[in-house]
Amino acid sequence: MRTCRVSGCGEPAAGFGAYCATHKARARRHGHPGQEGVSKSDLAPYIGRVESRVEKNLTSPVWSHLDGRWGELVGRAEAILATYHAGRPAFRHEVQAARELIKLTDAVGARPVIVAGLAMFLLQDQQPHRFRSDDAFATQLVRRLRGLADVNAGTSFDHKSGRVKRVYRELPPRAVAVLSGWIIPVIGAAGLRLAELERRDREADQRREEEFRTAMESLA
Repeated sequence: MRTCRVSGCGEPAAGFGAYCATHKARARRHGHPGQEGVSKSDLAPYIGRVESRVEKNLTSPVWSHLDGRWGELVGRAEAILATYHAGRPAFRHEVQAARELIKLTDAVGARPVIVAGLAMFLLQDQQPHRFRSDDAFATQLVRRLRGLADVNAGTSFDHKSGRVKRVYRELPPRAVAVLSGWIIPVIGAAGLRLAELERRDREADQRREEEFRTAMESLA
């Protein structure tokens, strides 16, 4: 009997796959069998940092460029759906990704989605251990952005707690891959630049703190 490939898991592999049922489901949902989900509260401090950076650089043209790039992406998604609705051949997962992109943008607007996406790059830079692979990051990026919109949420009754809880309708992994493959080129360069600026500011703060401690030690 084959066992799950995940280290430390002795459960039997599901079907002809490499993982047990639990780790197979986690890989499908999170992008890696060992990946933990990024919650709204996990991302909130990084969203705050992006918003502060925007406020500090209100006149920078980068924000209007990002808005424009996102608008072009939405236009691309609309064209895919138009092709599909006209009865012409379309890649199923591209159609799913296009629907999600338009639904998300209509629900919350482009700028909050862009800000949250940039925040994910800050999180990745400052806590790289949070992501087990590039696929895991891409999947968490899509899940966190979709989590901005209530239209992607449903409810489920938890029999253990006796309460109704919110659950998000998951996209198939291939649709997630398509959507992340669209989003990352649009905001990725800006996300990496903001991460670089955040590192620079933290290093400057550390140097000032070290200089202060050195000055304190010189007091007679």
